[in-house]
Amino acid sequence: MAFATIKLKSKNGSIKEAPVGFSWTVFFVSWLVPLSRGDWKWALIIFVPIFLTFGLSSILFAFIYNRTYIEGLLKQGYTIKSYSGDKKLIEASAQINLSNSQQKNSFSKGKIQKSSSNKPSRSREVKNDLTDELKDLQELYEEGTLSKKQFKKAIKKLLK
Repeated sequence: MAFATIKLKSKNGSIKEAPVGFSWTVFFVSWLVPLSRGDWKWALIIFVPIFLTFGLSSILFAFIYNRTYIEGLLKQGYTIKSYSGDKKLIEASAQINLSNSQQKNSFSKGKIQKSSSNKPSRSREVKNDLTDELKDLQELYEEGTLSKKQFKKAIKKLLK
C-alpha cells in the first residue's frame, strides 16, 4: 500500500501529490486512476492489458504505477517540494534521492540531482555521478536492501 506521499511543483506553480508504494486504487479501478490524474498515456497502457487479461494485469500495475507516475512528473520538469513518510523507504521505493529536495532539482537516470548555474566539465560530472551512485549502493547495502553478492555485482557494473 502507498506508505508515503511526495508533493511535486511545476515551473508554473501547480502542485501535484504522488503516492509512493503499492496502489490499491490501481488494483481495484485500474486505468481510471491515471485517467483521473491526467496521465493519458498510462491510462491507455494500463487499459489494453487489463482488457486483454480480463483484469489480471491490474496486479502488476498496482505495484509499478505510482513509481512511473513520479518519474513522469520529474521528466516533465516538476521538482520535489516536500514529502511525508520515511525518507529511506521513499528513496528506495521510488528510486529517487530526496537529499536535495528543498533545492532546485532536475530528473536524470531515475535520480534527483542538484542543478547548478555554472556547468562543470563533462569528466567532473561523470565523476560526481559515479560517486553518488557508489554512495547510494553503499547505503542500500548497509540497510540490507542489497545482499553482498548484489552489491559487488552492482559495483562491477558501475565501474565498467
